[in-house]
Order: sequence, then C-alpha cells, then structure tokens
Amino acid sequence: MQSRCSSVNGSSRPIAFFGDWHGHLGWSLGCIDAAEKAGVRTMVSVGDCALDWPGARRGRYEKRINEILAQKSMRLLISPGNHDNWDTILKLQTEGDGLARWRSRIWVLPRGGRTVCEGLMIGGLGGAFSIDSKRRTEGKDWWPDEEPTYEEAQRLIEGGPVDVLVTHDAPLSVPLKSHLKLSADLIMRANQTRTLIDDVVAKLTPAHLIAGHWHQRKIHEILHPGGEVTRVDILANEMHNLGNAILVHPSRERLKVETLKITSR
Repeated sequence: MQSRCSSVNGSSRPIAFFGDWHGHLGWSLGCIDAAEKAGVRTMVSVGDCALDWPGARRGRYEKRINEILAQKSMRLLISPGNHDNWDTILKLQTEGDGLARWRSRIWVLPRGGRTVCEGLMIGGLGGAFSIDSKRRTEGKDWWPDEEPTYEEAQRLIEGGPVDVLVTHDAPLSVPLKSHLKLSADLIMRANQTRTLIDDVVAKLTPAHLIAGHWHQRKIHEILHPGGEVTRVDILANEMHNLGNAILVHPSRERLKVETLKITSR
C-alpha cells in the first residue's frame, strides 16, 4: 500500500467527505448527486450513517444508496460512528486494499485501518461515546463497542503516516461547545475518545483530520512542535446545505479544501 502523496498525479479527482447522515435517504441521495457533479468517484463518510440499523426497514437504506452509486460508477467508504451497528461491522473481513465490503459500492474503513484513495493515504479511527447511552437499548440503537480502542489507535500509529485521518469524534485539542447541557462526569467520560484521537494526531501529524459527531461546522488548526500543521474540519449533520460536505483535492502540496453544497432529494 502506497503512502503519503507520492502517487498523486494530474488524473486524481477530488474526494468528497460527509458528516453524519443518520439514515436520511433523501439527503444521502442529494449528497451523491452533488458529488457526481463535482467529478467525484469516491465519497467518504465520517460515520453515523445508521449503517445496518435494526428495525422493520433494516437494509433498505443501504440497498437504495448502493443502487444509485452503481448507476453512477461511484463508491462510498464509511468510517463508522457511534450510531452504526458495531455488532455487524466488527464481523466484517478486511480485504487487501484495507477496506471491508458492505455492498458492491459501499465499503467500511475499519478502526485502526488505512487505504489509498486518489493517491492519498486515508486512515480511520471511527466511533465515539454515546452521551445518551443510558436511554438506549443494547443491540437496538446502542452498541458497547462503539468507541475506538487503544489497540486500534496503536495499530494506526504503527502503520506510519497518513495524509487524511478520518475520525467520528473530534480531538480534545479542538475547542468545541456542545449544544447540550452535560454533567462534568459525562463530559469527562466522553473525552476519553477525544484524548485518544489527540494522541494519534500528535504521533502521526496528518495534514488533515475530518470528523463529525458534534452536528456543527468548524475549522481548526493543530500546530505541532516540529512545525507541522493539521487542518481539522468538523462537519455538520444532515440538512446543513453548506456544512455537511467538503471536497478535498489531492495534491503534493497542502491539500485544497472547498465546501460542497448539498440539496436534498
């Protein structure tokens, strides 16, 4: 597997990155439309797609998305969030390109894994703590394996540099204010994953980190002691026309980022 930007060339296309969709089909299809118009071949989700969500309509969401992606010769890579079915995800087999197949056009980027896309090395450390887990039901809308582990973080670090790190939660070093009123204990518990992500960022110094989870749009820069800079893009959730998606243009220099406007179907 190639590393860094060595394989970037003039034929590389932009990659579209998306924040939480929460199983909203009309919005998801609108995202595919916008990505196609921008010349995108690969879409990347930072999680909370509601992947394999239990219930009477289980699987229909992914089936419809897969059909549209196939029609357009596109693919979707998902780095799962806390609101995706980890019971199913953790049973998937990772293939030679670092991805696990979900459907013919939908792939999962495992926690601690990596893959090359349009010449860029993309690492994944998905998952997060559900602050409302006590009001949820295990196996129905909450999974105890929802958070990334120390072992998964170490595997990512040991794999070497990445150009783009995709997480679901944000590093603790990124100043964010929740719209929710949370107790100090709950904040401390949730920050365990954010601290783990910070450790990975400090060791890998990726050029770019892209996350979601916070349902808000924010751009921040993390400055490293060696002079490296990690640009952090926190993406908003569905129905945010100018906050849910960005285009990242592969380059041997600093990655170019632009907003991708979405219109729901």
